[in-house]
Amino acid sequence: MPTRLLFLTVALVLFAGSAAAQPTPKPLDDKTLVTKVYNTKPLLGERGKGAGIADADAIVKMILETISLGEPKLGADGPQLIERDGGKLEVRATAKVQSQVKDLLDALDRLADVAIDVKADVYELDVANYEKLVKAIPKGKTKTPVVFATGEEMEGKEGPAIDKAMEEMNKILKTGRVVQTSSGRFTNGQEATVSARRTVVPFANHPDQKVGVARDNPLHVKEGFALVAVPVVSADRRYVRVKLTEQSTRISGIKKRDFGVIDGKKFVLQSPETEDLGATGSAEVADGGTAIFRLAYAPKDKVWVVVVKPTIFIQAEEDILKNQKK
Repeated sequence: MPTRLLFLTVALVLFAGSAAAQPTPKPLDDKTLVTKVYNTKPLLGERGKGAGIADADAIVKMILETISLGEPKLGADGPQLIERDGGKLEVRATAKVQSQVKDLLDALDRLADVAIDVKADVYELDVANYEKLVKAIPKGKTKTPVVFATGEEMEGKEGPAIDKAMEEMNKILKTGRVVQTSSGRFTNGQEATVSARRTVVPFANHPDQKVGVARDNPLHVKEGFALVAVPVVSADRRYVRVKLTEQSTRISGIKKRDFGVIDGKKFVLQSPETEDLGATGSAEVADGGTAIFRLAYAPKDKVWVVVVKPTIFIQAEEDILKNQKK
């Protein structure tokens, strides 16, 4: 049984066991109003944006759209929603409504409970080895700039062939140079830079300026790449749909403008000429799988590829593991 399905099975067993041990609940009072304070702060911020919760107003709107609170009244006599400091939401309503509010907030918490851990390795290959890498990819899988991705076909008849291809590709990658390795945890559905490497290049555009000397307004450009990703976890939490965009700049030369002699000095302005590179590609990657992205940016006669490995992080599963170890 796959690890993620095993976790879900364990969670259901724990839930069913705890529910069976509870006494029969008493009917909820649908008349008496009670006051409860909920902490919604964990649902806000970057974590909440991935689940479509922009701010506290979004939570209030969702409650009003999905739950019938009753006619609100100013003062302490009727149902109320009160937004308080520190991300707290005070709700005055019947016990039945309070149960519905709690269920809704718990559901939102579960939606925001998912994140994506991404490991990104940048490899430098010579052209010949990159061509070998492409040849090792199963037919129909090569798409620029995402040249390969392990998707749902890993669970079908193609799985063994793809495993074999991955083994061959890993051998080829090991012949190259690892430029850098990056890793981080990113919010579901939010744009994030998963790998970047930019070299700062100072320059002088005036005869009196000197490169490398501290100045009030130093001139510089950056040459290199950034790989920006928008990872989205599938509803069944088995795949990550990821959009990858390269944002790169290359210095192609130095532009000079000769203004002749000014105040007895030859006056020449110079500035770097830059070229914007990059492309966008998408892939569906199995949880813990691999996507290979070819960068447009690379040193002369070399090819840089980024091996992206997304792993779905679910806090509930981590909690189950912790409880099992206790």
